[in-house]
Order: sequence, then C-alpha cells, then structure tokens
Amino acid sequence: MLSVELRPARPVAHALGGRLSLALVNSVLWRRSAEPIERITDYPSLAGYLCDAGGIDDAALAALEAEAAGDPTAARGALDRTLALREALFRLFSAVAAGGEPDGADLAVLDRAFRAGMRQLRVGVGSGRGYRPGWTGLDVPAWEAAADAVAVLGSPDVPPLKQCPGESCGWVFVDESRNHSRQWCDSRMCGNRARARRHYQKKRA
Repeated sequence: MLSVELRPARPVAHALGGRLSLALVNSVLWRRSAEPIERITDYPSLAGYLCDAGGIDDAALAALEAEAAGDPTAARGALDRTLALREALFRLFSAVAAGGEPDGADLAVLDRAFRAGMRQLRVGVGSGRGYRPGWTGLDVPAWEAAADAVAVLGSPDVPPLKQCPGESCGWVFVDESRNHSRQWCDSRMCGNRARARRHYQKKRA
C-alpha cells in the first residue's frame, strides 16, 4: 500500500513566519493589542498578500483576481472560509508553540479544509516537472494553507515552531536559526521594545 508524507511548501518570506500557513496567520498585525491591524480586508487583498509573501506566483494571482471579479459572492464565501481557517491555525500554532494540546474544534476546522482540498486535487502537466497534482478555484489559498499547516505540524524535518512573546504581538514562526535560539518575530521591533521596557523599569526601581 502506498503512503503519502506531506512536506511543507517552499519557504516563504522569513519576515512573515517562513511558511505559507504561518504567513496567513501573521496577516493580523499586533494581534494581542487592543487594536489589531487586519491586512486582509477582501479577496483581492488575500490573494495579493499571499503573492507578496511568496506563497503563490503571479500567474495564480491573476487567475484568482479574475475569478473573484467574475463572482464576488463566491469570492466572499472563499474569503470567509480562509479567515476562519486562519483563526483556527493561530490557536493551533499558539498551543503547539507553548507545548500545549491543540483544541479539538480547531483541529476539526483544519481537517475539514485539508480534506476539502484533497478532494479537489487533479493531476495535470506541470511546467518541466511532468505530471503533478494541482488545484484551481477561489478556495486555493485555504487549501494551500491547510496542506502546509498539516505538513508543518506533522513533518519531522520542520524547525521548531515558536511564538513571539511580545506583549502585543503573538507572531508565529519556524525557528530556522542555527541553534534554534530565535525568540522574537523581529529583534529590532518586539525585541527592542522589550529591552526598552526592562531598561525603563530598572531605572524606575
């Protein structure tokens, strides 16, 4: 019997977490603050964000934008499903990074998105790569993120999953530093903030 082992998609922007599913989660800035910043406000911004992150190419972006423009209602439904998956992934990754047990309801959301994508895989001819499975349709961002998340959570060769401890942050990322010693999403942002806060508290004391 054949068995399939998922591997994470090619790494995406290091600044966004290093993997597609993490980049999707990190599309909310300052998530733990009183006023988080949402970077995905409609379907075109979802597709554009994932393209900028390196998760989809320009051709896929153009195809998704054209399909969304032709059926705004379907695009809104696909966007809602992707954002629901994003929030479940945030809670799942946060639990794993903290060494805790993921919530069953969040795993169920990931499972549904993953299985929906697997049912839609079709074998076609890839550019210079022979026959390979692929997806089309407005739900591609959710399916790609779900497949990547399953690989991130289950592949033994994925670096440790961590979460930025910044007071207002909550960014999740794979720690690809040499000694797996990365702590912050960006040492110049949350790291500097924490150091400045400690310095201020020390001076007051």
